Amino acid sequence: MRHKLLRIVSLITLAAIVLPLTSCAFASSLIYGKYKLSGDSSESKARFADDVLTLGQKGSGKCIEAFTIDINSPDGKDISIAYRSHIQDAGWYDWAPGGQEITYAQYYGIDTIQFMLMGKDAGMFDIEYRIAVVGEDWQEWVSNGTIAGIPEVHRPIEAVEIKLVQNDSYVPAAWTITEFDDVQGNQGMFYTMRNNEDGTLIVVDGGHAENTTQVRSVINLMGGRVDHWFLTHYDEDHACVFNEIYADPDGIEIGEVYATPLDYDYYMTFAVERWWDTPWVYEQFLSQTEGDERIHYLARDDVFEIDGLTVEVFNSYDDIVIGTGSPDVANFASLVFKISGQEDSILFCGDVYGQLWVLLTEMYGDRLAARYVQPGHHGNNHVDSEYWSVVNADVMFFDGPSWLTTSDDHDAKRLIEWCHSNGIETYEFATAPNWVAFN
Repeated sequence: MRHKLLRIVSLITLAAIVLPLTSCAFASSLIYGKYKLSGDSSESKARFADDVLTLGQKGSGKCIEAFTIDINSPDGKDISIAYRSHIQDAGWYDWAPGGQEITYAQYYGIDTIQFMLMGKDAGMFDIEYRIAVVGEDWQEWVSNGTIAGIPEVHRPIEAVEIKLVQNDSYVPAAWTITEFDDVQGNQGMFYTMRNNEDGTLIVVDGGHAENTTQVRSVINLMGGRVDHWFLTHYDEDHACVFNEIYADPDGIEIGEVYATPLDYDYYMTFAVERWWDTPWVYEQFLSQTEGDERIHYLARDDVFEIDGLTVEVFNSYDDIVIGTGSPDVANFASLVFKISGQEDSILFCGDVYGQLWVLLTEMYGDRLAARYVQPGHHGNNHVDSEYWSVVNADVMFFDGPSWLTTSDDHDAKRLIEWCHSNGIETYEFATAPNWVAFN
C-alpha cells in the first residue's frame, strides 16, 4: 500500500494534536516580520491581511534589501522558521533561523528566496510563498523550501507574500529525511535524517566544498551535532564538505563516521588518467582521519543498529568490486546501504551504476527493496530502467539540477520517466529541500 508523503522538517516526535481552530487565518496569523526597501531610511512592519503576510511593495520599483521573519507559536506548540536567500554578486547565504535579520544593502537586492518550517509541530502547516520581482507581476505560489526566483537571472525582489496553511493530513513521524541541493547548481549529494524524538542526526555525504556553508547552517539548525555521518565514497561532489568540516568544525560536533575502504595504490592506477577522479579528496580524508577511532570502514553484508534503526551494507570496496574490472574504482567502491525503521526503509546507492548495479540486483534481489531510494550516480545509472524494479520504491531521489534530470544527454531523464510511468514519485534539486516522513 502506498503511503501518503509528508513534506515536513521536524525535530521531535509530535504526539496526536487536535487544534482548537482550523481556519487558515489562525495559521497565517502566527507569522510576522519586517523589511527595508532600497532608498528607505527605516524599516517597515510586514502587513497582514486576508491571511497573507506581505513584505515590500509591489510596483514600487524598490528592491527588498533587508528583512526579518519569525513565528509566534501557539502555547505548547514548537514551530520555527528558517530561510535562505541568494543575491547577485554574493551568491547563496546560509540558512538562517527565524528572527535573524538578513541584510544586503551593499549589493543589488535579493533575487531568490526559500522558506521552510522546523520544530516538532512543523508538520501541522505548509508554508506557501510567492515573489514579485521589479517590473513584473506576482510569480506562482511555491511551498516548503522550494526556490522562489531564478538566481542565474538576478532580478531583484520587491515584494514577498507568505501564508501558513494548516495541513489536515499531518501524521506524526519518528524521523524526517531531507534531500538538500547543491548551492552552485551542480550535481552533488547531501541528506539529513533527523530523529523527531531524541534529536539524533544522521548525515549522508555533503557535496562539493562550495556547499560547506549550507551544510554547516543546516547542521546548526538541527542542533549542531552529527551523531552518524555516512560517506558513500570519495569523489568531490560527495566527500569534500566532510573534509572541510572535519578540518575546521567551528563548533560542530561529529560522532561516528562510516566510510568505504579503498586501496589507494589500486585506485591511483586508474585515477591519474581519469579527469573526473579526485584522489586529492581521498588523500585529505586519509591524512586528517588517521588514528581516529570514530572512523568505521564498512564491509559488504555488515549489519548494525543506530538509534533503533537497522543498517545493512550491500556494497563496499572489496574483491567483488575489483573483480568487475572497471577502472571507475571510486564510484564502484561506493557504499550501498539500507536504513530500515519499524515501517519504512531508505536505500542509498552512492555512485554505483552500470554492470555493478546489475550484479548487486542479481546478488541481493528483493533485499534491496526500500520505500525510498537514492539511485546511484545521480540517476545516470547506464542500465535499463527495469533493473530498478527490484527496489520496489514509492519515491526516488535524484541528486541533480534540471540540466541533469531533464536532458536527453543523461540517463536520469529516462529513469524519471520510467518512475512516473510506474507510479513512483520523484524528487530532484528543482524542488529541494525535499522532505519525507520516516517511521
